[in-house]
Amino acid sequence: MRIGVVSDSHGRMDFLRDAVKEMREIDLLLHAGDHYKDALDLAKELTIPVYAVAGNCDWHVNGPDEEVIEVAGRKILLTHGHSYNVKSGNDRLIEKIKKGNYDLIVYGHTHIPEVLPVGSAFIFNPGSIAKPRRGNTRTYGIVELKNYGLQPYIKEISG
Repeated sequence: MRIGVVSDSHGRMDFLRDAVKEMREIDLLLHAGDHYKDALDLAKELTIPVYAVAGNCDWHVNGPDEEVIEVAGRKILLTHGHSYNVKSGNDRLIEKIKKGNYDLIVYGHTHIPEVLPVGSAFIFNPGSIAKPRRGNTRTYGIVELKNYGLQPYIKEISG
């Protein structure tokens, strides 16, 4: 199973569509907030499940702060990350992944891609598809679920 992961589209539906097109064959799409409405609009165009959460810039919509997704025997927490103070570090997410027995936590907010192993689990930020920071390019993520576990990785958007 392949999961596409995006965050921080900030109204750039063109960039969001570009990222999904580059992902090719995915079974599920996760959007880690900013802008929640982008994910809702894209879900109308896709034939796969789309899960999304609201971010700090989504004060005008009534979206969930977090989603727990169980797929293929894996437990995934989807959050924007601002409520975990991720701009100051991942300590609270590390604590959450251990206490919640998650296989993967997906977050956004920082606009900086990251793959952080925590034991056999991962904390994963796909970066931003619209407004990258710290010299990064526009990025998205792919998570491959395998028999032995899962593997998240970052992909740069071409063009």
